Amino acid sequence: MQVDLKKLKPIGIVVILGAAVLALIVCFTADMGIPPKYESVHDADYYLQSEDTMNELAAELEENVFPKLEGIVSYGYDPGSGKLRIAVEKQMLGRVEQVLLRDFDARLFEFTEA
Repeated sequence: MQVDLKKLKPIGIVVILGAAVLALIVCFTADMGIPPKYESVHDADYYLQSEDTMNELAAELEENVFPKLEGIVSYGYDPGSGKLRIAVEKQMLGRVEQVLLRDFDARLFEFTEA
């Protein structure tokens, strides 16, 4: 019986080390669901000029950024605040804010929970 246990120890160590290496590979190569950084065509000052330029921003986001994000329910220009109002599902709100504010100026957006 002792001989069998001694044979299992090296095999068990190899299995555990192999599983740990596999877990590290999966963790470091997994897609985190965060789209790559997006470089806007214009800066924030340009977009803040008028409703037309904000609608241009909305079209740019719709074409290049929103397809890579989940949870966006609606969006549109809000004349009262002069910002692009983006309604997002509650569970995705933080992630959408994080991605958009990483790539764009915070003055451009107003986030709301859908």
